Amino acid sequence: MAAVVAIALLAGLVAAGHGAPAHPVECNVLAGERGANVWERAKIPQLRRYCALVASASAKLTPGSRMVGDVVRLADEAEALVPGRAAPMVLKGRALCQLARHAEAKVSLRLARERDAHALDDPATLFAWARVLASTGDAAGARDAYRDLLPRSDALPLADRGVAYVGSGVLALQAGPAAIGNAVAILRQARHDSQDVLRSAATFLLALALDRSGDTGEAATVIAEEGANEAVEVMTDPRVLDAMGKGGEAEARAAVALAREVEGDRAAALTAWQAYVASGACGGVWEAHARSHLAARARTGAPRHPAGHP
Repeated sequence: MAAVVAIALLAGLVAAGHGAPAHPVECNVLAGERGANVWERAKIPQLRRYCALVASASAKLTPGSRMVGDVVRLADEAEALVPGRAAPMVLKGRALCQLARHAEAKVSLRLARERDAHALDDPATLFAWARVLASTGDAAGARDAYRDLLPRSDALPLADRGVAYVGSGVLALQAGPAAIGNAVAILRQARHDSQDVLRSAATFLLALALDRSGDTGEAATVIAEEGANEAVEVMTDPRVLDAMGKGGEAEARAAVALAREVEGDRAAALTAWQAYVASGACGGVWEAHARSHLAARARTGAPRHPAGHP
């Protein structure tokens, strides 16, 4: 009976789109399905408990859940009962990601992928993988993960979708001028697919991307529509800093500096651009762009944007 409940719970979570791992093949034996070998049949007592633990952990792994810490414990129990399977490591990795224990999450998710090449394929797990890669300094790996995720991001909750687009957009900005068109496209979508403070952050980051691409007029318009005076509060919000990932603070400084220009606050713009240059952000890939703003402010003290924009 417990086995039937565990299987039903797993199936229901997947159907509901909560991002639970797919029904682990090792649990097929409990439902009489194909794909279970003789060795698995010989350990049904452990397997029954294992599948119940996986189902319970899956049920607790929802956005904003207060039981995420329990998922780590349940995943470890499942691993101890039936070692070597991918599902417990996927659950543990996703839970650790939600707990912002990114280095540990990376270890668990990498182990899951070693055990099953497709273990990270579902959108919720791929989202966690991209996040931990970005947060642990693997920008190239995170870009690849987001590239695979974004076309399927509709499967994510709206809040996670906004984080995915903002995080991916920042990574594209950090890649330098060669990726600026991609950054603009991603951040336009981020503005559309985000809500609350993340939508505002996506707007200011989009303006920064537009300005870096040479479209200074639209950049100024986008900032003015959002409200230039909101930039500092938005770009220092902990939810925004978390979504932007490693190195995101530097791009936040640049976005604030640009908003200060549009607002007409020359002194604050100069200070913000100076802080951005001093940080050595992104290995200096946008230093020339920042210095052009500094030079324009020092030379004229006037906004760098075309007449007719604030």
